[in-house]
Amino acid sequence: MDHPLIMVLQVIVIIAASGIVMITAALNVKSEGLGAAITGASDTYRGAVGVEEQKRRLLSYICYGFLILSFFYNLLNSYWF
Repeated sequence: MDHPLIMVLQVIVIIAASGIVMITAALNVKSEGLGAAITGASDTYRGAVGVEEQKRRLLSYICYGFLILSFFYNLLNSYWF
């Protein structure tokens, strides 16, 4: 049986992955194509942060969190438990 900490990390990683997929699908990429949604390339101007920019910022935070959580999940699963 898995350790409770590993199970909690596993659930959080699954939630983060689902969030990444949902936010990427919700980005408004009109004429920029899917490549712009994935790489973050866009024609943004300085000024107030719009909804799309907030989505992209949230997406980057979730992606960084996903990478960190995945690293610790694999580390704990492989070596300590």
